[in-house]
Amino acid sequence: MANSTPEGTRHTRLAYTALIAGFIAMLSDFYYMQVLSYSAGLVKGITSTLNAYNITPSNTLIASLSGASSIAIAVHLTYIMLPFALIMFAIGSIWLITRSAYRLLSVGMLFSSIIFALLLAVLDTDFYLGPIISFSPFIGVILGIISGAKELQISNGKQGPRAPRPISINPETPYSNMLVLSKRFFGKLTGDISILDMHFDSKAIENLLALISGNEHPNTSLRILASASRLGRHFERGYFDFKDELSNKGITLELRVMSENDAQQQHERLIIDSQNAFKIPPINIINKKSEHIVTINRSEALSRFEEIWQRSTKYENYSKK
Repeated sequence: MANSTPEGTRHTRLAYTALIAGFIAMLSDFYYMQVLSYSAGLVKGITSTLNAYNITPSNTLIASLSGASSIAIAVHLTYIMLPFALIMFAIGSIWLITRSAYRLLSVGMLFSSIIFALLLAVLDTDFYLGPIISFSPFIGVILGIISGAKELQISNGKQGPRAPRPISINPETPYSNMLVLSKRFFGKLTGDISILDMHFDSKAIENLLALISGNEHPNTSLRILASASRLGRHFERGYFDFKDELSNKGITLELRVMSENDAQQQHERLIIDSQNAFKIPPINIINKKSEHIVTINRSEALSRFEEIWQRSTKYENYSKK
């Protein structure tokens, strides 16, 4: 299932770029392999004919045949290049269907692209086939390096701080808990944020506004999955004011209402940012409930969130019913 968030869109674009890079690399390597293999076969055929009929070749023919060994080496070089081209294409394909391991994929793409470029440069130096054919493969190399470098930059989290650490909440200190949660947890979240909370209500809006106001690295979008049981007229007024306020800060907010079946089956509340996922207490009592905020598997959490998100109703449409 495709990720429709701005972050997911960036990953998808880079995945397509990597896929195109791998395709160009494969196509160019197969072309070099065909041309050089044909040349090697032609030279071998001429040599066999001369030997079979005991023909003395001319000086020009001898000069042409003297490069037979280098052509054979070039053919073997294309065989060495092929695995790296296949790896580039495979990485692009995996990139499109996975929601994790972006850092590993980007490193693999960078490594494969650079090695392929070096081998291609050696091959192109000795067997120049014209400007278009010789330089076209380097387009694939450039695309591979760009996609790998961009994804690695995103994965390194240059735009954000280190991941929030698990936090224990003491119900006897609700005011202090809000300060701690704002600074040590919500203030460390990076990129786009997705929240699944069946108990999300008007009080949750108040708490969430206070918690994200101190974020060191402002987010660009906020998605919330909520249950219909907590959404009344009072919530509607607060929600649209909250949405407008976030919009003034450059943050896009979208809330969707889960079906009754999904709300009943979902027993955990989740929060997911660009790098991590956590199990959290209900946001409306997050500073009062004696629970731990703990890290969970991001890939599984995001997959679950996206699955419910796609079949949920946008709040603006739900409120008009």
